[in-house]
Amino acid sequence: MKKHVIAIIGLGYWGTIVTNTLVSMKIFKKIFIYDTDYEKVKIIKKKFGNKVYYLNLDKIKKDRLIKNIFLATPPKINFKLLNLLIDFEKNILIEKPGLINLKQYKKIKDKIVNKKNKISFGYIYIYNNYVRYIKKIIKTKKLGEIRYVNLQRQNFGPIRNKVSAVYDLATHDISILNYLFDKKILLKRFINHDILGKNNFDISYLNLMSGDIKIDINVSWLNPEKIRKIIIIGSKKMLVFDEMNSKQPLKIYNNYVSFPKIKKFTKYYFNHSKYIFKGKSNSIKLKETKPLNNEILEFLHDKNNITDINFSENIIKVIKDINK
Repeated sequence: MKKHVIAIIGLGYWGTIVTNTLVSMKIFKKIFIYDTDYEKVKIIKKKFGNKVYYLNLDKIKKDRLIKNIFLATPPKINFKLLNLLIDFEKNILIEKPGLINLKQYKKIKDKIVNKKNKISFGYIYIYNNYVRYIKKIIKTKKLGEIRYVNLQRQNFGPIRNKVSAVYDLATHDISILNYLFDKKILLKRFINHDILGKNNFDISYLNLMSGDIKIDINVSWLNPEKIRKIIIIGSKKMLVFDEMNSKQPLKIYNNYVSFPKIKKFTKYYFNHSKYIFKGKSNSIKLKETKPLNNEILEFLHDKNNITDINFSENIIKVIKDINK
Protein backbone atom coordinates (compact mmCIF):
# COMPACT_ATOMS: atom_id res chain seq x y z
CA MET A 1 0.00 0.00 0.00
CA LYS A 2 1.22 3.47 -0.91
CA LYS A 3 2.57 5.46 2.03
CA HIS A 4 0.95 8.86 2.58
CA VAL A 5 1.72 12.05 4.46
CA ILE A 6 -1.05 13.53 6.60
CA ALA A 7 -1.57 16.36 9.07
CA ILE A 8 -4.03 16.38 11.97
CA ILE A 9 -5.18 19.83 13.09
CA GLY A 10 -6.94 19.93 16.47
CA LEU A 11 -5.88 17.75 19.39
CA GLY A 12 -8.97 17.75 21.56
CA TYR A 13 -11.07 14.73 22.53
CA TRP A 14 -11.65 13.50 18.96
CA GLY A 15 -8.32 14.73 17.62
CA THR A 16 -6.42 12.49 20.05
CA ILE A 17 -8.51 9.49 18.96
CA VAL A 18 -7.77 10.29 15.32
CA THR A 19 -4.05 10.69 16.03
CA ASN A 20 -3.93 7.33 17.80
CA THR A 21 -5.72 5.72 14.85
CA LEU A 22 -3.40 7.31 12.27
CA VAL A 23 -0.37 6.00 14.17
CA SER A 24 -1.83 2.51 14.60
CA MET A 25 -2.69 2.17 10.89
CA LYS A 26 1.02 2.31 9.95
CA ILE A 27 0.33 3.54 6.41
CA PHE A 28 1.79 7.03 6.74
CA LYS A 29 5.34 8.16 6.03
CA LYS A 30 4.84 11.07 8.36
CA ILE A 31 2.05 12.32 10.63
CA PHE A 32 2.14 16.03 11.43
CA ILE A 33 0.20 17.47 14.38
CA TYR A 34 -0.93 20.99 15.20
CA ASP A 35 -3.03 22.72 17.85
CA THR A 36 -3.11 26.32 19.09
CA ASP A 37 -2.71 24.89 22.62
CA TYR A 38 0.92 23.73 22.69
CA GLU A 39 0.36 21.88 25.97
CA LYS A 40 -1.77 19.39 24.03
CA VAL A 41 0.99 19.06 21.43
CA LYS A 42 3.51 18.22 24.18
CA ILE A 43 1.22 15.54 25.62
CA ILE A 44 0.78 13.91 22.18
CA LYS A 45 4.52 14.12 21.52
CA LYS A 46 5.23 12.48 24.87
CA LYS A 47 2.84 9.64 24.05
CA PHE A 48 3.92 8.94 20.46
CA GLY A 49 7.51 10.23 20.36
CA ASN A 50 9.02 10.34 16.87
CA LYS A 51 5.91 8.78 15.32
CA VAL A 52 4.42 12.28 15.05
CA TYR A 53 5.95 15.64 14.14
CA TYR A 54 4.85 19.11 15.20
CA LEU A 55 4.40 21.64 12.42
CA ASN A 56 2.74 25.03 12.66
CA LEU A 57 -0.28 25.91 10.54
CA ASP A 58 1.63 28.18 8.17
CA LYS A 59 4.09 25.40 7.30
CA ILE A 60 1.33 22.79 6.98
CA LYS A 61 -0.54 24.88 4.40
CA LYS A 62 2.61 25.66 2.39
CA ASP A 63 4.19 22.18 2.43
CA ARG A 64 3.38 20.62 -0.96
CA LEU A 65 4.09 17.11 0.36
CA ILE A 66 1.16 17.42 2.78
CA LYS A 67 -1.81 16.79 0.51
CA ASN A 68 -4.16 15.32 3.12
CA ILE A 69 -5.40 17.02 6.27
CA PHE A 70 -7.74 15.83 9.02
CA LEU A 71 -9.57 18.71 10.72
CA ALA A 72 -10.72 17.83 14.26
CA THR A 73 -11.38 21.43 15.20
CA PRO A 74 -14.44 23.20 16.68
CA PRO A 75 -17.19 23.88 14.08
CA LYS A 76 -17.01 27.64 14.70
CA ILE A 77 -13.46 27.88 13.30
CA ASN A 78 -13.81 25.31 10.50
CA PHE A 79 -15.05 27.79 7.89
CA LYS A 80 -11.96 29.95 8.29
CA LEU A 81 -9.62 26.93 8.15
CA LEU A 82 -11.35 25.45 5.09
CA ASN A 83 -11.16 28.76 3.26
CA LEU A 84 -7.46 28.89 3.97
CA LEU A 85 -6.52 25.28 3.15
CA ILE A 86 -8.57 24.98 -0.05
CA ASP A 87 -6.40 27.69 -1.63
CA PHE A 88 -3.36 25.47 -1.03
CA GLU A 89 -4.96 22.49 -2.85
CA LYS A 90 -5.32 20.30 0.22
CA ASN A 91 -7.64 17.29 0.49
CA ILE A 92 -9.54 17.73 3.73
CA LEU A 93 -11.41 15.29 5.97
CA ILE A 94 -13.33 17.48 8.39
CA GLU A 95 -15.01 16.15 11.52
CA LYS A 96 -18.79 16.48 11.66
CA PRO A 97 -20.88 18.57 11.74
CA GLY A 98 -18.29 20.49 9.73
CA LEU A 99 -19.84 23.92 9.22
CA ILE A 100 -22.50 25.62 11.31
CA ASN A 101 -24.83 27.29 8.81
CA LEU A 102 -25.98 27.10 5.20
CA LYS A 103 -24.30 30.37 4.21
CA GLN A 104 -20.93 28.83 5.00
CA TYR A 105 -21.75 25.74 2.94
CA LYS A 106 -22.69 27.89 -0.05
CA LYS A 107 -19.48 29.91 0.13
CA ILE A 108 -17.30 26.80 0.34
CA LYS A 109 -19.22 25.10 -2.49
CA ASP A 110 -18.75 28.18 -4.67
CA LYS A 111 -15.06 28.21 -3.85
CA ILE A 112 -14.38 24.57 -4.81
CA VAL A 113 -16.36 24.57 -8.08
CA ASN A 114 -13.26 24.68 -10.28
CA LYS A 115 -10.86 23.06 -7.84
CA LYS A 116 -9.80 19.43 -7.48
CA ASN A 117 -9.74 19.39 -3.68
CA LYS A 118 -11.44 16.41 -2.08
CA ILE A 119 -13.57 17.62 0.83
CA SER A 120 -15.10 14.88 3.00
CA PHE A 121 -17.02 15.15 6.26
CA GLY A 122 -16.47 12.74 9.14
CA TYR A 123 -19.86 11.11 9.57
CA ILE A 124 -18.32 7.94 10.91
CA TYR A 125 -21.47 5.77 10.99
CA ILE A 126 -21.58 5.79 7.20
CA TYR A 127 -18.40 3.68 7.43
CA ASN A 128 -19.82 1.25 9.99
CA ASN A 129 -20.14 -2.29 8.60
CA TYR A 130 -23.49 -2.84 10.30
CA VAL A 131 -25.04 0.39 8.98
CA ARG A 132 -23.95 -0.56 5.48
CA TYR A 133 -25.42 -4.03 5.95
CA ILE A 134 -28.72 -2.53 7.14
CA LYS A 135 -28.88 -0.48 3.93
CA LYS A 136 -28.60 -3.73 1.94
CA ILE A 137 -31.38 -5.32 4.01
CA ILE A 138 -33.67 -2.34 3.36
CA LYS A 139 -32.95 -2.42 -0.39
CA THR A 140 -33.82 -6.15 -0.63
CA LYS A 141 -37.23 -5.43 0.98
CA LYS A 142 -36.57 -8.18 3.54
CA LEU A 143 -38.31 -6.02 6.15
CA GLY A 144 -41.14 -5.14 3.79
CA GLU A 145 -42.20 -1.50 3.54
CA ILE A 146 -40.47 0.60 6.20
CA ARG A 147 -43.05 2.27 8.45
CA TYR A 148 -41.14 3.61 11.46
CA VAL A 149 -37.57 4.23 12.64
CA ASN A 150 -36.40 5.04 16.18
CA LEU A 151 -32.82 6.14 16.91
CA GLN A 152 -31.45 6.49 20.44
CA ARG A 153 -28.07 8.07 21.16
CA GLN A 154 -27.51 8.72 24.86
CA ASN A 155 -24.43 8.83 27.07
CA PHE A 156 -22.84 10.63 29.99
CA GLY A 157 -20.54 13.24 28.42
CA PRO A 158 -18.52 14.58 26.84
CA ILE A 159 -20.50 17.81 27.26
CA ARG A 160 -19.86 20.49 24.63
CA ASN A 161 -19.90 24.23 25.12
CA LYS A 162 -19.77 25.33 21.48
CA VAL A 163 -22.64 23.18 20.12
CA SER A 164 -25.77 21.49 21.50
CA ALA A 165 -26.49 17.78 21.85
CA VAL A 166 -28.41 18.00 18.56
CA TYR A 167 -25.38 19.24 16.62
CA ASP A 168 -23.00 16.94 18.45
CA LEU A 169 -25.07 13.73 18.60
CA ALA A 170 -28.19 13.90 16.42
CA THR A 171 -26.15 14.76 13.34
CA HIS A 172 -24.83 11.18 13.51
CA ASP A 173 -28.38 9.82 13.38
CA ILE A 174 -29.50 12.15 10.60
CA SER A 175 -26.44 11.10 8.60
CA ILE A 176 -27.51 7.45 9.03
CA LEU A 177 -31.03 8.31 7.83
CA ASN A 178 -29.67 10.19 4.81
CA TYR A 179 -27.55 7.16 3.95
CA LEU A 180 -30.29 4.54 4.45
CA PHE A 181 -33.20 6.25 2.69
CA ASP A 182 -33.55 7.82 -0.73
CA LYS A 183 -36.21 10.35 0.17
CA LYS A 184 -35.50 13.70 1.79
CA ILE A 185 -35.43 13.85 5.59
CA LEU A 186 -37.75 16.51 7.02
CA LEU A 187 -37.88 17.79 10.60
CA LYS A 188 -41.50 18.08 11.78
CA ARG A 189 -41.13 19.10 15.43
CA PHE A 190 -38.65 19.02 18.32
CA ILE A 191 -38.31 19.41 22.08
CA ASN A 192 -35.10 20.68 23.70
CA HIS A 193 -34.08 20.67 27.37
CA ASP A 194 -31.40 22.90 28.90
CA ILE A 195 -30.68 20.92 32.06
CA LEU A 196 -27.31 22.40 33.05
CA GLY A 197 -28.46 26.02 32.69
CA LYS A 198 -25.69 27.11 30.33
CA ASN A 199 -27.90 28.32 27.46
CA ASN A 200 -27.33 25.10 25.58
CA PHE A 201 -29.47 22.02 24.96
CA ASP A 202 -28.39 18.82 26.72
CA ILE A 203 -31.35 16.57 25.79
CA SER A 204 -33.41 16.71 22.61
CA TYR A 205 -36.29 14.82 20.98
CA LEU A 206 -36.71 15.12 17.22
CA ASN A 207 -39.67 13.97 15.15
CA LEU A 208 -38.97 13.59 11.42
CA MET A 209 -40.35 12.11 8.21
CA SER A 210 -38.82 10.50 5.13
CA GLY A 211 -41.63 10.08 2.64
CA ASP A 212 -44.23 8.04 4.55
CA ILE A 213 -41.72 6.81 7.12
CA LYS A 214 -42.16 8.22 10.63
CA ILE A 215 -38.92 8.79 12.56
CA ASP A 216 -38.01 9.65 16.16
CA ILE A 217 -34.55 10.59 17.45
CA ASN A 218 -33.62 10.98 21.12
CA VAL A 219 -30.18 12.34 22.07
CA SER A 220 -28.64 13.19 25.44
CA TRP A 221 -25.21 13.65 26.95
CA LEU A 222 -26.72 13.48 30.46
CA ASN A 223 -27.68 9.82 30.51
CA PRO A 224 -26.10 7.44 33.07
CA GLU A 225 -26.00 4.59 30.54
CA LYS A 226 -24.52 4.61 27.06
CA ILE A 227 -27.21 3.75 24.52
CA ARG A 228 -26.68 3.40 20.77
CA LYS A 229 -29.72 1.80 19.20
CA ILE A 230 -31.62 1.79 15.90
CA ILE A 231 -35.07 0.19 15.66
CA ILE A 232 -36.71 -0.25 12.25
CA ILE A 233 -40.33 -1.39 11.93
CA GLY A 234 -41.26 -2.91 8.57
CA SER A 235 -44.50 -4.39 7.27
CA LYS A 236 -42.94 -7.90 7.31
CA LYS A 237 -40.19 -7.84 9.92
CA MET A 238 -38.54 -5.66 12.57
CA LEU A 239 -34.83 -4.87 12.97
CA VAL A 240 -32.79 -3.80 16.01
CA PHE A 241 -29.17 -2.65 15.85
CA ASP A 242 -27.78 -2.33 19.38
CA GLU A 243 -24.22 -1.10 19.14
CA MET A 244 -23.63 -1.76 22.85
CA ASN A 245 -24.55 -5.45 22.52
CA SER A 246 -21.25 -6.98 21.45
CA LYS A 247 -22.62 -10.55 21.28
CA GLN A 248 -25.81 -9.90 19.29
CA PRO A 249 -25.56 -6.39 17.83
CA LEU A 250 -28.02 -6.94 14.97
CA LYS A 251 -31.32 -8.81 15.20
CA ILE A 252 -34.14 -9.30 12.74
CA TYR A 253 -37.46 -10.19 14.33
CA ASN A 254 -40.03 -12.11 12.32
CA ASN A 255 -42.80 -9.97 13.84
CA TYR A 256 -45.57 -8.22 11.99
CA VAL A 257 -49.11 -6.98 12.36
CA SER A 258 -51.71 -7.86 9.73
CA PHE A 259 -55.38 -6.94 9.79
CA PRO A 260 -57.39 -9.87 8.40
CA LYS A 261 -60.60 -9.62 6.47
CA ILE A 262 -63.82 -9.32 8.44
CA LYS A 263 -64.73 -12.98 7.90
CA LYS A 264 -61.73 -14.01 9.99
CA PHE A 265 -62.98 -12.26 13.11
CA THR A 266 -64.80 -14.33 15.73
CA LYS A 267 -68.47 -13.72 16.31
CA TYR A 268 -68.09 -11.37 19.28
CA TYR A 269 -64.53 -10.00 19.33
CA PHE A 270 -61.29 -9.53 17.41
CA ASN A 271 -59.13 -12.64 17.46
CA HIS A 272 -55.73 -11.11 18.24
CA SER A 273 -53.81 -14.26 17.33
CA LYS A 274 -54.99 -13.79 13.78
CA TYR A 275 -53.37 -10.44 13.15
CA ILE A 276 -50.40 -10.23 15.54
CA PHE A 277 -47.62 -12.60 14.46
CA LYS A 278 -44.46 -13.19 16.47
CA GLY A 279 -41.94 -15.56 14.95
CA LYS A 280 -38.32 -16.43 15.62
CA SER A 281 -35.62 -13.74 15.69
CA ASN A 282 -32.44 -14.00 13.66
CA SER A 283 -29.19 -12.68 15.12
CA ILE A 284 -26.49 -11.46 12.70
CA LYS A 285 -22.84 -11.05 13.63
CA LEU A 286 -20.54 -9.45 11.04
CA LYS A 287 -16.78 -9.42 10.80
CA GLU A 288 -16.06 -5.83 11.81
CA THR A 289 -13.42 -3.36 10.75
CA LYS A 290 -13.10 -0.12 12.66
CA PRO A 291 -15.29 2.63 11.13
CA LEU A 292 -12.64 5.34 11.61
CA ASN A 293 -10.08 3.20 9.78
CA ASN A 294 -12.59 2.62 6.98
CA GLU A 295 -13.31 6.34 6.79
CA ILE A 296 -9.62 7.29 6.55
CA LEU A 297 -8.87 4.63 3.93
CA GLU A 298 -11.80 5.67 1.75
CA PHE A 299 -10.79 9.31 2.09
CA LEU A 300 -7.32 8.43 0.81
CA HIS A 301 -8.22 5.95 -1.93
CA ASP A 302 -11.89 5.99 -2.93
CA LYS A 303 -13.02 8.36 -5.70
CA ASN A 304 -16.64 7.85 -4.63
CA ASN A 305 -16.90 10.56 -1.97
CA ILE A 306 -20.02 9.46 -0.04
CA THR A 307 -19.83 12.07 2.73
CA ASP A 308 -19.08 15.06 0.51
CA ILE A 309 -20.11 18.66 1.11
CA ASN A 310 -23.63 18.08 -0.29
CA PHE A 311 -24.16 15.17 2.11
CA SER A 312 -23.12 17.31 5.07
CA GLU A 313 -25.14 20.31 3.91
CA ASN A 314 -28.30 18.18 3.74
CA ILE A 315 -27.86 17.24 7.40
CA ILE A 316 -27.55 20.87 8.48
CA LYS A 317 -30.66 21.71 6.42
CA VAL A 318 -32.64 19.31 8.61
CA ILE A 319 -31.65 20.96 11.90
CA LYS A 320 -31.08 24.56 10.78
CA ASP A 321 -34.05 25.84 12.79
CA ILE A 322 -32.89 24.26 16.05
CA ASN A 323 -30.85 26.55 18.29
CA LYS A 324 -27.22 25.38 18.20
